[in-house]
Amino acid sequence: MDLVILSQALHHAEDPAAALRAAFRILRLGGRIMILDLLRHTFEKARDLYGDRWPGFGEAELQGWLEAAGFQEVEVNVVSKEEQPPHFQTLLAAGVKP
Repeated sequence: MDLVILSQALHHAEDPAAALRAAFRILRLGGRIMILDLLRHTFEKARDLYGDRWPGFGEAELQGWLEAAGFQEVEVNVVSKEEQPPHFQTLLAAGVKP
C-alpha cells in the first residue's frame, strides 16, 4: 500500500495503537498514513449515540502511538472545530514509513 487513510475510524477501534501498527505493516517503504479523527472530548453520550469506544485522542497521545508503530515525520494538528455543541474538534495526523 502507498497510503492508509483512517477517517473518523480510529475512535471506534478496540485498540487504536494496534490499528496503527497494522497500518504500518501493510505500507510499503515511503508509504504514508493520514488520520482524521476527534480531539479528546467530554461528550460521553457519543459512546451510546455513535458507538464510539474512545472519546477522541490527545495530540501527544496520537503522535506517541504513531512513533511507537514506527512512523517518522509525524505531524498532528487540530484542523477544525464544530460551531454547534458539542463542539467536536478534528485532528489531522500524518506519518511516513521510513
